[in-house]
This record gives sequence, C-alpha cells and structure tokens, in this order.
Amino acid sequence: MRFDIDMAWLVSVLLCTLRLSALLLMAPFMQAIGLPARVRVLLVLSLAITLVSGMHLQTHAMPHDLPEMLVAGINELLVGSLMATGIFVAFAAFSYAGSLLDLQIGFNIANVFDPVTRSQSPLIASLFGMLMVALFFSMDVHHTLLRGIAFSLERVPLGTAVELPSPQILARQFGSIFSLGLLLAAPPLFCLFLLELALAVLSRNLPQLNLFTMSAPIKIGVGLLILAYTSAHFGSVAIKTFNALFSFWDGVLVSGVPTNG
Repeated sequence: MRFDIDMAWLVSVLLCTLRLSALLLMAPFMQAIGLPARVRVLLVLSLAITLVSGMHLQTHAMPHDLPEMLVAGINELLVGSLMATGIFVAFAAFSYAGSLLDLQIGFNIANVFDPVTRSQSPLIASLFGMLMVALFFSMDVHHTLLRGIAFSLERVPLGTAVELPSPQILARQFGSIFSLGLLLAAPPLFCLFLLELALAVLSRNLPQLNLFTMSAPIKIGVGLLILAYTSAHFGSVAIKTFNALFSFWDGVLVSGVPTNG
C-alpha cells in the first residue's frame, strides 16, 4: 500500500501547530484542566490538522530550504505568542483582584497550590483563578476562542509575519489588568478600608483591647461576607475581561499588516 503525502499540506500543518502551540500549550485554562503533556500535544496537533483541512489553508510562501522554514516557524511562534499574551492578561486581571483581597483580608500570610499557575498563591487569588477557568468554559468563551483562532489564520496566513503591535495597544491591554482587577475587588476593598478605619478609632479609644488578634477574624468574616454578597457582578466583569481579550486580538491582527516571511 502506498501513501502520497502532500508536502504543502504537511508544511501548513506544521506551521499551524507551531502557532497553536505558542497559543494553547501554556494557556492558563489548559494548565488548570490538568491534562498530561502528551494529551495537550495531541490536542494541538489534531486541532491544527482539522483547521488546515477544514479551512483549506495554504502556506503564503512555500519554504524551499531550511532557513526559510525556520523563519516561517519563528513568525508563527511570534503570532501565537502575541495572541497568548491576551489570554494571560485576561486571567491576570482576576489573579490581581484576588491578590488585593488577600493582602487586605490577611490571607497572604499562607499560600495554597494554584492549579491555574502551577505555583503557590494566596487563597482568594487561587479561588479567583479557578473561577476564571469555570467562567471561561461555562460562558462558551472557548468556542469564541476557536473562532478567533480561525480568524487569525485568515487574517495572517501561514508562513507570514505580522508587525509588532503599537505600544498603545500593549499599554491598553496590560492596563486592563489593573482596571478590571480593581473593578472586581472594589466593593470588598472599600468595605475593608472602612473597617480598618473603625478598628483604628476603636484602638485609640480602647487601648486595653488586643485588637491585633481580634481584627484578623473580623476582617476575614467581613471580607468573605462582602465578597459573597457582591459575587453577582463577577459575570459582568468576566464579560468585560473577555471582550478586552478579543479586542486585543483584533487590534494585533488587523493593525499588523502581514509581510512576506
């Protein structure tokens, strides 16, 4: 039995795999699922084969030697890394909000294992990271992510380079970490700030009370209570975060005019 392999199709699959590898293999939601490395590689490879075959993708400029193939591969890794930046920033907004609350409540003195970042993180930061993963799949953002990947393959064909985004696009995307993080953590932070003022006034008037030991459980109870009460707006903040992600992709892919790699 003889198999004929189209070299153009094989090169397209390889380049698409490189782009998806930079985009998906280290994505936070892939880390949180806990898939083995071999399964993640097979998932990326099967997705690349499906996209190339289903969209009839072709390499913009077929590499004729090893240096051209290396340049095309580096271009694909660059495109995938730029798109992955938006994903990391989106998840970083929730982690930043959790870190602020951990600092204010006092949970930052103890760390737990965070399955999203595969590191030790404070309690609420880890909780917000897992909440972001749950919202990512429950709100069908993974379907939108696949459509965004297909759009990137149409806008930036395989084997081409994309111009680096303007500093304004990068600054706006990284600035969304702080703005969206503060938006998420603002109600509990404001209530805890008022509680700190009340405890400070109480300590000045009743110095015999050991407020250092009393304030910790009070802050934890009030912080968790306010956090639970304001959890209804987490979904709206997540929508803004995901919109910022895909707006970043749109800005990077549309503003960067492909050049022959």
